[in-house]
Amino acid sequence: MKFSAALVSVAVLLAGSVQAVHVKRADHNNIHRRHNSPSGVYTPPAQTTQVSAPAPTTTASTGTTDGTSTGAKRGLAFNDPSLCKNFDTSKFAFSYNWFSSNSGSLPSGVEYFSMLWSSDASKTGIWNNDATAAIASGTKHLLAFNEPDLSSQANMSPESAAQAFQTYMNPFSGKAKLIGPAVTNGAAPMGTAWLDNFIAACNGQCKLDGHAFHIYDSASNVDYFKNYITDFVNKYSNNGQLEIYLTEFGATGTADEQAAFLQQMIPFLDGLEHLTGYAYFGVLPNSLVNSDGSLTTIGQTYKNT
Repeated sequence: MKFSAALVSVAVLLAGSVQAVHVKRADHNNIHRRHNSPSGVYTPPAQTTQVSAPAPTTTASTGTTDGTSTGAKRGLAFNDPSLCKNFDTSKFAFSYNWFSSNSGSLPSGVEYFSMLWSSDASKTGIWNNDATAAIASGTKHLLAFNEPDLSSQANMSPESAAQAFQTYMNPFSGKAKLIGPAVTNGAAPMGTAWLDNFIAACNGQCKLDGHAFHIYDSASNVDYFKNYITDFVNKYSNNGQLEIYLTEFGATGTADEQAAFLQQMIPFLDGLEHLTGYAYFGVLPNSLVNSDGSLTTIGQTYKNT
């Protein structure tokens, strides 16, 4: 079939735009294939969706901690724990690797959060032993389901996620803080629409101690990040009764543009009331670190700002 030159040009332009917005996520998928990949590709909403507070009622667990023990907010999203070695300051409080166990060492004072990535049998079959071992080793938080609102990721309906949470997460209530599914910033029925339906499906039976979410957009769109994050925290923190973790956020742009973005975002996130923690994507080569673990320009900014 023949296409006009004009149509081909438009198609190439649109494809290039999508690739530019999501290049980090594509790299992410390739690097983390052994964990089913932490994130996927989606088109974020054009503007912040205003949301109301408070969050729908959930049943809180009785875990033993309030946020991270140090009071710091910064986190490390990693695959290879050895690449975290240079984030050795008191600014970093937590870490996770999109998996239920970690075999390497982390900087002193950084808590490891174990994750049940999805309800797939390959994950649930090892979950109880891994989560139990993680708690015995000092883990105080357990994460549930990575981007279940995205078909290329955990890919779960709100109803199935609510049932799986009760089956696999609830038994650890009182032993660790249980953090709910990490949703994308995609437009409905993804994102907060999916999360609202999950909370409704729980019907008060999910022992939730907090919520998690992800956001990606251009490094030039700082106001969108700030507005979206603020709205999410205000809606779902239940006025500070539930912990809120921004377990992935990332900005497309050059290294200098991302560094400038972080210089604006880090003081904002550190000062945002009821935001418990945040992790820039990610402790990976060509992002926060080089292949030898030395810090890139972006990594230096994330550590030192």
